[in-house]
Amino acid sequence: MSTEDFLFPVFEYHLDESDPDILVLRRQDDTFVAAFSGQGFTKEGIIEAAKEDYRELLWVRWARQMEDTDQHKSASP
Repeated sequence: MSTEDFLFPVFEYHLDESDPDILVLRRQDDTFVAAFSGQGFTKEGIIEAAKEDYRELLWVRWARQMEDTDQHKSASP
């Protein structure tokens, strides 16, 4: 494995405020992450939703890398 394999992906998040009653947290590719009441949201809640989403993305990436590594090892003579 190279050091490049250990780089963390960058994901940017933004709030979709097109509906005044609902704030939608989205990734830069507009993927839905979470929705919040336009009246009852907190900054901390939005940050926590982004952190949870990012953790999940890192987990999926790590799992894929491990799967690829295992497949590569089993294909080696």
